[in-house]
Amino acid sequence: MNAPAAAMVSDPIMLDAEWSRVSHLVTLAEAARTGQTLDESFSARFDATAEAVTAARRAGAWSALSRIASPGTLQHLVQLDLDIMALALAPDARPSLASRMHALQPQIGAPYPSLALIQELLMLESGEDVARLFRRLEPSAPLIVTELARVSGEGAYQVVRPTPPAARALLGRSTDLGPPPGAHLSLRRAKWDDLVLPPATLRSLRDFVAWIHRRQTIGDWGADPTGGPLALFCGPSGTGKSFAAAVIATELSARLGEPWALYVLDLGRIMSKYVGETEQNLNALLDALDGRRAILQIDEADGLLGKRGEITDARDRYANLEVSHMLSRFERHVGPVILTTNLRSNIDAAFLRRFQLVVDFPAPDGAARAQLWDKLLPPGAPRVADLNVGALAEATLLSGGGIHNAAQYAAILAAEAGEPLCYEHLARAVWAELNKDNRQIRRSEIGFLAGHLEEVAR
Repeated sequence: MNAPAAAMVSDPIMLDAEWSRVSHLVTLAEAARTGQTLDESFSARFDATAEAVTAARRAGAWSALSRIASPGTLQHLVQLDLDIMALALAPDARPSLASRMHALQPQIGAPYPSLALIQELLMLESGEDVARLFRRLEPSAPLIVTELARVSGEGAYQVVRPTPPAARALLGRSTDLGPPPGAHLSLRRAKWDDLVLPPATLRSLRDFVAWIHRRQTIGDWGADPTGGPLALFCGPSGTGKSFAAAVIATELSARLGEPWALYVLDLGRIMSKYVGETEQNLNALLDALDGRRAILQIDEADGLLGKRGEITDARDRYANLEVSHMLSRFERHVGPVILTTNLRSNIDAAFLRRFQLVVDFPAPDGAARAQLWDKLLPPGAPRVADLNVGALAEATLLSGGGIHNAAQYAAILAAEAGEPLCYEHLARAVWAELNKDNRQIRRSEIGFLAGHLEEVAR
């Protein structure tokens, strides 16, 4: 890399000259195609910008690449590599350039430059120049090996675009603002103190945060970089698995000083009855998440990663291939993924070794239920004087999710009646929660609350 300050920390402002140069190159291409004559001052401005680019590169304008690639590898980059990266980054760095570059190649559904456009903008005329362009984008070329850029498509219209980690390192911001295809953004945020879980479970969750924040072991200690990390949260419904994912996203934002998003997979938009579409949808989702400061949460993961079975017909063969693809694709993904399941036994055994952590979420005991009732009853709601959360905890064996629902329902009943929160409201709410199980509920299942239950519910 022809920049002596490759180890320096660069400022995105140092790349401003690059975007000005790209704008001038696009102007030249537009003028050549339309026959427009440029004013006499354009040549002077172009030369001044080119000199500014050279000076900025010598001062380390691209040195931020050292955050995602080793300095030794970066030494193999040449000026043409930086020219290619500048063209590939320009649509993200200066969105106004995106429409102009797209107008120069309308047959391509993206603003990122194709090989044909790169040749035109860099004025690579000779056969040797074109051959050199192709060599700098071969699978073994430094730009590709270091995962700074990717090439997709076919022929002369193959498109070059920066990888999300490279774009974020150089621009100092994320370039993808919307949710990835097949997932939605979760806005829930919570703290460690909001979790009511056994100490062993909390330790495992903190270990998962440490696994994500593992720059020291990889960067300074020489550990091999790995995909993931992947975590499997197992436990009955309502024990806090999804809530814990929100806590982890909040903790990462606080610890790293950068916002971390929590995306929840929408199985309905990923799963398809057509052969190959599920894998294609999953690939698009994970590709869009690559390099983002984001956690992917997959609820009811046993529906996506069910056990592989014996092959009796073509459908079984494709089902097994689908699960096998997901196994390898999740393993290659660089970024935290949390899968939750109520039935650990339904997860294919081949997945277990691929998880960095498997965290068990047990049903809450009496002490935990008392804490949950205390936390989840609205703190501002007036209560009768003799309301005892310990007694509530012993009266019925609700999960954390069930307690949350019952507490909210009871508060609504009290507010509607214009009364302090009392056992009559709680008895009705708990009874309604238990009846969701679609079975015959005995009054003894709500303990002393049965004496406060309205006659209509008996």
